[in-house]
Amino acid sequence: MENKEKESVESPSMMTYAIGAVLVLVVVAGAWYFRSQNAQPITEPTAETQEETPGLSPTPGPITELACDSQYFNPKIGFNEYYLSVEGGDINEATKVDCAFSVSVEDEEIASATAESPLTAAPQRGGKTFRCTTDAVELTPNVKSTVTVTLTDDLDASAECFAEFTFPSQ
Repeated sequence: MENKEKESVESPSMMTYAIGAVLVLVVVAGAWYFRSQNAQPITEPTAETQEETPGLSPTPGPITELACDSQYFNPKIGFNEYYLSVEGGDINEATKVDCAFSVSVEDEEIASATAESPLTAAPQRGGKTFRCTTDAVELTPNVKSTVTVTLTDDLDASAECFAEFTFPSQ
């Protein structure tokens, strides 16, 4: 008789655990389903949207004058700040390049920064190369912006290049 009493007590208790486990699974599955429906798809940051200007080539060729080869940016993680960069070359005997960056939206300047780079010998290209990178610049994300870079070497040669970017939000 004692066994029957124990079984009848244990049986409802086992039923309670089973119903509780099923309810927990339903809640977790429902939360997962609704979260996946509302979540924005995670995408890798896209390559910078860069409109090429005449004279720039995707693969740097021989250096013929002070010029930009490419412009790009890197986001500062967790902030709406971006490091602006330009790479290029020069053929003369200059030793450094000053880079003045200007960011504008609809022809209105919203930010500016400067950077300096030494020129490094690149005999395979017939000249010297440089890379200027600014400190982090605060910019508005998701707005089409034009980045203008004015290059000046220490022999007073100068050049200018442009690129359009839409900075991603962080």
